[in-house]
Amino acid sequence: MVNEMEFEASVNKKVRYMANHIWDGLGNTQIDAFLKNFEKEDKMVGWTMLDMLIYYSSEQEQSIVSNLIRQLKRDIWIESGMAKQDLPSEQINLEFEKILRKMCLVPVDDSNPAASAFGITPQIEVSKEMPGVTYINVDEIPLMVAMKYKYFVFYDDLIGTGNQFEKFWRHTEFGSKSNRFKLSELVEKNTDVRFYLLTLGGCEAGLQRLKKSVPKVKIIVSEYFPEHYDVLNEKNEYWELNPDNKDVVCEFIKKKEKELNYYSKYSKNLPVLFQRGRASNTTLSLYWYGKDGQWEGLHKR
Repeated sequence: MVNEMEFEASVNKKVRYMANHIWDGLGNTQIDAFLKNFEKEDKMVGWTMLDMLIYYSSEQEQSIVSNLIRQLKRDIWIESGMAKQDLPSEQINLEFEKILRKMCLVPVDDSNPAASAFGITPQIEVSKEMPGVTYINVDEIPLMVAMKYKYFVFYDDLIGTGNQFEKFWRHTEFGSKSNRFKLSELVEKNTDVRFYLLTLGGCEAGLQRLKKSVPKVKIIVSEYFPEHYDVLNEKNEYWELNPDNKDVVCEFIKKKEKELNYYSKYSKNLPVLFQRGRASNTTLSLYWYGKDGQWEGLHKR
């Protein structure tokens, strides 16, 4: 059995690595401040929470992005009828080049450089899977539709409840003051245009809900997180390797959630960090939740 000092040293090594190589802007000061949320008797809880963070290296994330693009191409290959034509590979590549020239990639929210989707853009470019594709912001979609562009591919990091994209698609107005539009209305007026959403990962329950609420958007996901996936659930496989801390950590979480008046099965499911340095909006609330200065978040959102 690993003693407390050995466990802390192991977690400290992991977290410092993330601070230096994975998560831009996270340093020793933020980590120390986060750990000060915990009283002396709860110190092990803080270290355990940090130990349970899941993170992807740049190589893993690049692989996920490339996989998404390949899935997108496969879907278009089938939907366009190319799969039934038994075309030679050279001809398929030429057909894809034509499609890419009429395709736009659109981050779900590019108005804020700190937005999650913003960090995925350079990874798509580095993959070199989509040469000739056009990158635009959402306000430019009507213009590109008028220019006969037929494919619009949104992209984001994670889907938790699906509420963010549903609002983005169904309710948010874009464009200039004199030419406002909603995406849900635009697609009804342009039935020959295809919309996709690429996301690095997502909670299955949120994905199923989103597919029903935005049926005009084909959603392609690389990493699925099942509904029962809960990092702090008492049955989580993490506790098989760390049984000594289970009871104290789970009890602390229940107490703190009640104290902060914050409950969400989705926000408990995905404590994921990506290479570009942003915490997902679907990450565990207790890592990031701040209330009246009483809880110092590990990352400012």
